[in-house]
Amino acid sequence: MKRIFAITILSLLLSSAFAQKNLKSTFEKDLISYTTAFNNKQWDVVTEMMYPRIFEMMSKDNMIMVMQGMDNMGVKMTTDFKSIDRISDVVESGNEKYCKIHYYGIVKVKLSGLMSQGSSLVQPKFEQEFGKENVKYDEESNSFTIKAHRSMVAIAGKNASNWKYIDINSPQAKGLQNLIPENVKRQLR
Repeated sequence: MKRIFAITILSLLLSSAFAQKNLKSTFEKDLISYTTAFNNKQWDVVTEMMYPRIFEMMSKDNMIMVMQGMDNMGVKMTTDFKSIDRISDVVESGNEKYCKIHYYGIVKVKLSGLMSQGSSLVQPKFEQEFGKENVKYDEESNSFTIKAHRSMVAIAGKNASNWKYIDINSPQAKGLQNLIPENVKRQLR
């Protein structure tokens, strides 16, 4: 009886580890696609990967205008996705499942045009958000290189495997956290 119990526990642990590895692989592929689309200004691809309820707060067209507006104002941002540090357990609530993804990337922000004189205004904001030790400013190129440890919440239907994403890190995204049920937020680590 003890042997059957031990084998059952071992089977559960192995299947859980395999599921986590597959999930991590899915998230890596998606985050690479997301950052590549963002870097190439493929806003339709970026918004397609976002959790649809985001557009209850701001229309997709307005979201695209905001992203294009950053570029037009002289803020050129790219992200070099490096790795997933860890993922949370999957938490189910209602008809959806949630998972928090902690990842690392290098963010480059180049200021030009209207923003070319704005480095002294944005540097303290970057340092507050990412930590002073993670923000480097290059005066010659008027650009920042930021070592960013970030997180996103992935959401899918209970029986689905196509995940959608919410970036919950930036101060501008705090309202998006309201899209995640309280009981789920408490469980996502």
